[in-house]
Amino acid sequence: MKPASIRICLAMSLLTMAVLACNINLPSNPQPPMATFVPSQNDASAFEKNFNDAISQAQQTNTFNVTVTQQQLSSWVALNAGVYAKQQGYDWPLKQAQVGLDNGKITLYGVVSAQNVPDTPAEVIFTPSIDANGEIAVKVDSGQFGIVGIPAALLDSLTKAIKDALSSQLQQIQGRYRLSSLVVASGTLNVAGQITP
Repeated sequence: MKPASIRICLAMSLLTMAVLACNINLPSNPQPPMATFVPSQNDASAFEKNFNDAISQAQQTNTFNVTVTQQQLSSWVALNAGVYAKQQGYDWPLKQAQVGLDNGKITLYGVVSAQNVPDTPAEVIFTPSIDANGEIAVKVDSGQFGIVGIPAALLDSLTKAIKDALSSQLQQIQGRYRLSSLVVASGTLNVAGQITP
């Protein structure tokens, strides 16, 4: 083969690879569940009030039923999760945090803000359930940090945070309740249960 032919073949090969590379679907950064979300103190307070009302209901009827919206939960997480995490002895690595509630899944989104790391969008998708003791359990379905998987330490911290955010609201009757229903659908989370002796 002549040098000119080799150059043409090499150029065609490089051009072919470039065209193929443009058609490859690379992962993209996670996107927030609510594109126009703005945290609201009223919604964060409504999240807590809904649980407090359910606890009052449980003290009178021995049963409770509470529904919260993703706007309420997102506002509570955005405004209170950092302080709550510190009180529990761990760091809250997210800013611009919000929560999506749909199809039996909880999607926690935020921008990871850590020292010596550029701010990076992250998302963890959880499936909440009721464990054998009648308490909230959380299973991680997936996690994404930028365009890659989420580091295990960050995943553990976020999993603990979402479980604590939900179970802490029932802490006034902690150990004395048993969940009977947990439904996540269409932007709402509904939890029902009863007081146990």
